[in-house]
Amino acid sequence: MLFLYNVVILLISPVLLVYFLIRLWLRGFDLRAVRERFGLLPELPDAGGGRLWLHAVSVGEVGVAAVLVPVLLRKKPELKIVLSTVTQTGRNEARKILGVEQLIYLPLDFPLIVRSAFRRIRPSMIALIETEIWPNLVAEAARRDIPVSIVNGRLSERSYHKYKRFQFFFSSLLKRFRDVLARGKGDAERFLDLGATSVRVSGNVKYDAPPPPQEPPHGAYGLGECEQVIVAGSTHPGEEKLIGEALSSVQRKMSGVGLLLAPRHLERVAQVEADLQNVGLSPVRWSHIKNSGGKYEVIILDAMGELADAYGCAAMAIIGGSFIPHGGQNPIEAARWAVPCLCGPHMENFAEVTGEMVNQGGAIQLSGREKLETAVMKWLDDPVSRKRAGEAARRVVQNNQGASDRTAEYIVQVLAESDEGAA
Repeated sequence: MLFLYNVVILLISPVLLVYFLIRLWLRGFDLRAVRERFGLLPELPDAGGGRLWLHAVSVGEVGVAAVLVPVLLRKKPELKIVLSTVTQTGRNEARKILGVEQLIYLPLDFPLIVRSAFRRIRPSMIALIETEIWPNLVAEAARRDIPVSIVNGRLSERSYHKYKRFQFFFSSLLKRFRDVLARGKGDAERFLDLGATSVRVSGNVKYDAPPPPQEPPHGAYGLGECEQVIVAGSTHPGEEKLIGEALSSVQRKMSGVGLLLAPRHLERVAQVEADLQNVGLSPVRWSHIKNSGGKYEVIILDAMGELADAYGCAAMAIIGGSFIPHGGQNPIEAARWAVPCLCGPHMENFAEVTGEMVNQGGAIQLSGREKLETAVMKWLDDPVSRKRAGEAARRVVQNNQGASDRTAEYIVQVLAESDEGAA
């Protein structure tokens, strides 16, 4: 099956190359990024204490790495860690993680490129965060007898059904993984059904993200005159119109309500601005007014890496990616601030945490503009109920912590076994 995969990528490689070059041209040519994508990395020396190749595709997975890396280095200070990403936004966030030996773009999954990367990185173990299954990477690790595992494994129902169509291929790949450490029971069952042979539930590392030392001041984002702020996080196309219509109606009924909206992809900011204007709102970009000291009612948070802290000034959170068939974004970032969450019907990517938050009263799952407006008004009118819901959301986070320690212990154990085998 790997041979067939390589034949296919060889046939489509001209198209992939053109696509890759266009993306480089649009985002600014970066010779170092090109070299890394083609496996032309600096050669690293032998790592006496072991070297972990940790892969995090984008911002969400980098958030897991940001929690996991410090725990790993506390348990094994001599460990060397190479961290790879795929997206530029993920790389930008990864730069903030201290203690990483080398930060790279993941080399393209072509046999010769992958072999070059292995020769230069010389990993003792590979840990892929969430659901990153690169056939040649996994095969080369197996060929070199290097253990490769999935950590914080996530496999939503939607992704599961996509993989299921090609189970004949992915089953053989999953059997090459030493272990899959799944976030929850549902994820574990789906990995097993696809063909993984060693799966355990370790919990979700994202629960262990430390809260900032203090809450942002109420007017931190130019919303100081708003008594209550709604934060809509990581929104996707189509959601801004729905949220904007609901808020516009709420503002007509109640004064002092502000909106801080953070689109998932910043290249969409102009369209988001237009969508909000089209429903009668007057949005301004945070980057345009952050030093002005003005007072506003609708702010577009067009800055990467600020959303997790921005939830601290929220009366409630609206979780993006859940009102369209995307699978939902991370509600834990809001819940750790004791901020209750309003989610759409599509929270498949965070089904277990959402289900627990709904059951405990820390979140409401709904569909449509009218139901969203009703839920917003309910919590705005009843601050006691809203606070109770926020505390319930935070308890869900607190009750599920500990995954980072379990995951780090597992990695340290595998590295020790790998060292013994090499001795």
